[in-house]
Amino acid sequence: DAASSSGVRSYLELTPQWVNPSSDPSRGLIDDSNVRLLLTKRLYDFGQTRALTYSAKAMVSAQRQLYFNARQQRRLEIIKRFFDVLLADAHSAFDTEATAYNYVSFDKARDRRKLGQISDVDLLAFEDRYQQALVKRTESQAAQRFTRTQLAVALNHPDDLPDNLVRPDLPQLDHPVPNYKTILQEALKANPVVLALRDQVRSAKEKIVAAQRQDRPILEAELEAAGLRRESNGRNDMRATLNLHIPIYQNGLVEAAVAQARAQLRRAEAGLASVRQRLRTTLLGLVEQVNNLKAARKAARVRTAYRDLYADRSRSLYNLEIKTDLGDAMARLTEAQWQAAKVDYELVLTWAKIDALTGKLIATSSKETAK
Repeated sequence: DAASSSGVRSYLELTPQWVNPSSDPSRGLIDDSNVRLLLTKRLYDFGQTRALTYSAKAMVSAQRQLYFNARQQRRLEIIKRFFDVLLADAHSAFDTEATAYNYVSFDKARDRRKLGQISDVDLLAFEDRYQQALVKRTESQAAQRFTRTQLAVALNHPDDLPDNLVRPDLPQLDHPVPNYKTILQEALKANPVVLALRDQVRSAKEKIVAAQRQDRPILEAELEAAGLRRESNGRNDMRATLNLHIPIYQNGLVEAAVAQARAQLRRAEAGLASVRQRLRTTLLGLVEQVNNLKAARKAARVRTAYRDLYADRSRSLYNLEIKTDLGDAMARLTEAQWQAAKVDYELVLTWAKIDALTGKLIATSSKETAK
């Protein structure tokens, strides 16, 4: 609106007409058609165009911030889908180990049943555990395909499912728990949605100024080139004029425009206040989540170390041909590794959400690629 109102405007007027001149009615109708080319430009409007320009620039800035926020949300979605695939693979490894262990147990139980060492009820119990493990393995394999489909869709390659994914470096795991007040101040200053709403507030205020100045005078320059069919001593083929338009009555248009701009301002201010409030509670929840996941990660590392040593001991006993639970130990180790990975990925994703809320570009790794 600002550019169109202050720029050069051109018009071509074609006026076919026939007149009967009163000075010589006996001549009858004569051709008095004309064509005119007009160029007009607003020179001054007491700040209306300037206010509209500032308002438009503020809205452009707001749209840029919203675009940046949309990119951030897309990155979060891709990171989440990427980790979902890694977790599905880890869980499938656990279910595969559990299935193998239960199958071996069931197979040994059949031999023992043939020797009369166990009853049919005991044998069915072993088979039931094996069948349940088989169902879980089938479900985990389906989850692998489903999570890969979700990742492919997020990457806009729905027909190109990734095969093997490489776990990226995760430096966020070693970051200390953030200070809530510090990141809150960062978010209030740099959150893209907050910045966009601030720009919208500024745009609405400038629109109010522009609307209030619609009843101010407007100074325009006009150039005209005309072509006339009838010859006349008073004809003007070229004309340059200055026009001063002074509004007298606007039929309530100014008041309506001001009211509309004020309503837009109130909506933007209310939206800004609401986003700021949600930002406070969301960031507080994320800080607490980082703290909780830090504790969970420590526990998961201890559990994994225990399961790893337990599996080593079971493997040693197995090599010495001593009765052992090696199969179960390996299954529990893969389960502990899956749980540890789940905590790690949740922690990294939480940090990515904090980065998004504080206006930082979410970090990605070149290793986060499908092979």
